[in-house]
Amino acid sequence: MKTKNNITLTVGQIAAGSVIGLAGGWMCLLIFENLIWQSLLGDRVNHGFWVGLFLLISLSVTYGTVIIGASTGIRFVSRKFGTDIPLKPLCSGAFLGPPAVVGLLALLNVPWEIFGRPNLILALLLPILKTLAYIVSLPMRGWVHLGLPIEIWYILAIPIGAILGYRLTSVEKTQVTAEQA
Repeated sequence: MKTKNNITLTVGQIAAGSVIGLAGGWMCLLIFENLIWQSLLGDRVNHGFWVGLFLLISLSVTYGTVIIGASTGIRFVSRKFGTDIPLKPLCSGAFLGPPAVVGLLALLNVPWEIFGRPNLILALLLPILKTLAYIVSLPMRGWVHLGLPIEIWYILAIPIGAILGYRLTSVEKTQVTAEQA
């Protein structure tokens, strides 16, 4: 029964985190694209520095909103199952989920010939690295081969990263006395 509850909890957390994170991302996209970029800024900002600065702000706020939204959805589902999860390990894991997808995508097309004519160490390591890169990127290769959209990996990476973040992080409960505070 415990395994069934863990599976239900994990699937519920992934679903809630994905839906809330995706909704938060769409909301930020609509706000930044339609309200700020088109209405407020329009053609007034043409200089590269200001465009880059506003783009950086837009991306940071959107990414932060998606991470906080997905983490909050995961916390909501976990509270329904009777566990309380701290927000810090959730957010740190969620923050690292999409870069992991980027890393997997990068492994699909590694230009191994850039290493040139390998010396003895590279001659020994290169076949091992090629095989390891192929094995690690195998799920992504299958996904791309089937022609499925890669964006689904990004949507699922945030809640899966958040779940891994809190399950792999040991949170120690410390008691602070009045003298220490």
